[in-house]
Amino acid sequence: MTLFEILLGWLFFTFYRLWYPIIMANGFSSPVTLGLIGFHNAFSVSYLLLLTALGCLAWNKKGWFLSFGVALAWTLFGLLVMGTFAQFYGLITSFAALFTHGWLELIAIFYWVYNLRKACLSLNPVHDHKWASWKDLLASLQSPERLFRMISEDTKKAWSLTNRTIIGLWKQNLKRKLILVFFLIFVAALIETYITPSLVSALKA
Repeated sequence: MTLFEILLGWLFFTFYRLWYPIIMANGFSSPVTLGLIGFHNAFSVSYLLLLTALGCLAWNKKGWFLSFGVALAWTLFGLLVMGTFAQFYGLITSFAALFTHGWLELIAIFYWVYNLRKACLSLNPVHDHKWASWKDLLASLQSPERLFRMISEDTKKAWSLTNRTIIGLWKQNLKRKLILVFFLIFVAALIETYITPSLVSALKA
């Protein structure tokens, strides 16, 4: 399996395949593409807060590990893109295409993860040990109604605890940090949309 095939397989599970037809119709260096990239990146950064809250349900103050793992996966994806492009356009051109704006995205993402970590360490965890155990779930397999009720109750409880955890994290002065992150990723999107294509074209010429 080639790097290109791995990249296509990864892209199948991302939102990029939704934006691709719109970008192709409007051109890459366009306000529409800038808006899509900015929205996509802002949405991606925002749901790291949700992932951190979910992580807190399982690992308490180590809940930030989940968002950190996702950020590392995004970094790996970027390296995969660079490696794939390098096969077609050369390493220097591929490096320029990615890191002209990518360095700023990485700073913004890991700055946000760093602040989520600080928020986790300052968070008073919400304890609730009345979850259905695996033994209870297995014992209820013969009674679908009881199994559904147990799963439904745990789902509602998890949703409630997640909301309370998000509120607890948000109270750790995250608003100003998130605004700064949004600004950085918008600048990165601006560079990616208008400056990176010109640079890549000059290197390929």
